[in-house]
Amino acid sequence: MTSASPPALQPAPAAISDALFDTPHCLNCGAVLTGPFCAQCGQKKAARMGGSTVRKEAWARFRWFEWAAIRNALRVLPQPGTMAREYVLGQRKEHPHPLTLLFLCIGFLLIVLGHTEYLRPDLPSEAAQRMYALVTGYSKWSFSLGAAAAFASTWLVFRRRGYNVAELLALALYCQAVFIALQMVNQLPLVVAHSPGLLKWHKQWSPWYMTALQTLMFMLAQRQFFLLDLRRDAGWLLLAGALFAGLKWQATQLYARAVVELVLWQMAG
Repeated sequence: MTSASPPALQPAPAAISDALFDTPHCLNCGAVLTGPFCAQCGQKKAARMGGSTVRKEAWARFRWFEWAAIRNALRVLPQPGTMAREYVLGQRKEHPHPLTLLFLCIGFLLIVLGHTEYLRPDLPSEAAQRMYALVTGYSKWSFSLGAAAAFASTWLVFRRRGYNVAELLALALYCQAVFIALQMVNQLPLVVAHSPGLLKWHKQWSPWYMTALQTLMFMLAQRQFFLLDLRRDAGWLLLAGALFAGLKWQATQLYARAVVELVLWQMAG
């Protein structure tokens, strides 16, 4: 006699509400819950994301040596919005926590940038080395600019779709992980060919085409996350993309100017 299989997961609604999580079924596999953990897949009963759940799950999920987690982390490249949607809707057992994924990507990018010496000053004087150390220290925060622009543009355009701040922030963090992955791919020619001419060309033109590429990935994530219909929602999607590109470009310029002013002030002191 075979045991009955758990009920199939119902299609997720276009908008999210607290009632979605008030269910006797596991939101990851659909099995009936008999306790705080699912007897079928092992996931803890999912609650709607908020400030406390983000902190607790980031700490509990800070481990990477699981093939299922690595496989799902690679899924974020073509499906950032789908992964973010599945995560905020309760399927979290095998999905990487957005903060964990982001920190891992930043770590790999710093290794690549150190190998290509992308941020090293052209004039290797003592003053330049001191300035380089200061700029490097302040530039660590620049990795958050893409996430901030993604969150702000998403909130401005789609805040009425029923998602709270923590859920939209999860989407922004998944997007930022993809942006950093694209930056690592963009650095590969400099890893293979150590050419001063290529490095100069790369520094001049990569901000332009990388902004365009990141904007396209951001719009893809928005469509996946909000289940947008291109015929009906194309205008909103284009507006979100334009806001993201403008906010990220402006934030990068302001941040760079602030870092230069701060470093010059410290160098003069």
